[in-house]
Amino acid sequence: MQIPLPRLRDQRGAVIIFFAFFLIFLLGFLALAVDVAKLMVTRTQLQNAADGAALAGASAVNLETGAIDPDTAIARAQETALLNRAFRDGLEPVNLLLDDVEFPTPLQVKVTVRRTAGAGGSMVTHLAQVLGLPSLEMTANATAEADTTARPCDGLVPMGPVEPPESGWFDPDCSKTYELKMGAGQGQQGNYELLDYPDCDEGPCAGLEGGAAIRCIAEHGYACCLDEGQEFTLTEPGNKVGPFRQGMQARFDSDTDRREGICFSEYLGNGNRILPLPVIETFDVNGKKYVRIVKFSAFFIKERPPGNGTLSGQFVHDVIPGDSAGEGKGTLYVLRLIE
Repeated sequence: MQIPLPRLRDQRGAVIIFFAFFLIFLLGFLALAVDVAKLMVTRTQLQNAADGAALAGASAVNLETGAIDPDTAIARAQETALLNRAFRDGLEPVNLLLDDVEFPTPLQVKVTVRRTAGAGGSMVTHLAQVLGLPSLEMTANATAEADTTARPCDGLVPMGPVEPPESGWFDPDCSKTYELKMGAGQGQQGNYELLDYPDCDEGPCAGLEGGAAIRCIAEHGYACCLDEGQEFTLTEPGNKVGPFRQGMQARFDSDTDRREGICFSEYLGNGNRILPLPVIETFDVNGKKYVRIVKFSAFFIKERPPGNGTLSGQFVHDVIPGDSAGEGKGTLYVLRLIE
């Protein structure tokens, strides 16, 4: 007698069910990865905005009082924060609230930037919405400090205005501007008021030579120090119109306040339009020769630098070294992040 075998069930449809569950599981992980990546990127974006805003705020030192001017600091910090973008749903500018700029000491600025409901909206999530978290809040903090320094460092531009006649010194009146570099056809014996600073192995211009060095130092400043008592530096013969123009225009364009024709008293930018320069006794020398530094002074660029190699600016103040411990009464400051 034959015993009938049990009939096997057709399980072909089960594969589709397993695949559907696997696909949902996979999509969930992908959505979670998107949320995590977005969270990490947003934190970095907010921190960059906080760092830049704090440094811009710390640049608002009132040279008469030796302390940061709160109104100017807040305006500069807000302008700089707006140049940064961070995720909400998409990328949006970072708005800095008035209450989120603090002054722990007269020479410190603390900034808090936010992606919160009270600051215009939190970061929108994707998978987390299924879990009841449609958005996530986050903040970033940064504190910057302005400190007086005893040496002209980090930022000298490679040119030097000539000491005024015996009748007096530079006048800070906004209606007066001074030649900072000669243009085509104005050079005296091959010199156009450009300077060749000693070799420097620090900063973004380290190792560059010739026109590349001129362009880089014009944009970013000389990264090494010149001693207060250093009386001489070398001239840089030739006009170097192209590299000089490119560097100075890049410097102007990277400022947070690019309004042309304004006076220094109206300026709200991040400091890129303020040029610390050595004032030279005379450029009446032939070729690459030493010239004497009389003093260090700061000038403000009122207009976007033209393309013919000339540059002029409003005199702001003399750069006076102070106490490197931060207790001096100088006008020379270094900005740094401390938190």
